[in-house]
Amino acid sequence: MSSLSLRVVHTASSYIEAQLLVGLLESEGVAARAAGSELMDEFGAAQRMLGPTEVVVKAEDLEFASEVVAAWRAQAGDSSSEAPSADAPPSGTPASDDH
Repeated sequence: MSSLSLRVVHTASSYIEAQLLVGLLESEGVAARAAGSELMDEFGAAQRMLGPTEVVVKAEDLEFASEVVAAWRAQAGDSSSEAPSADAPPSGTPASDDH
């Protein structure tokens, strides 16, 4: 019998972030899961709400999955530092109504 070798590709800050990353990886053809997702009792639910959650993939998919995660992290970092569009009012300034 062969054993399934799983590797942690990312430790998400929350269970929700982990589930989003699982969806992204699966859309790229990589089987992934959030650690603890199979737990259905109250303890498991509480654990998912507490904090960091590991996202795991098969060992043979680790390299490609790491690339997908790196691209996702780079984009997430870029989107938070985007400059506002020229049409948007400066931060903290309400939009004016030109009637």
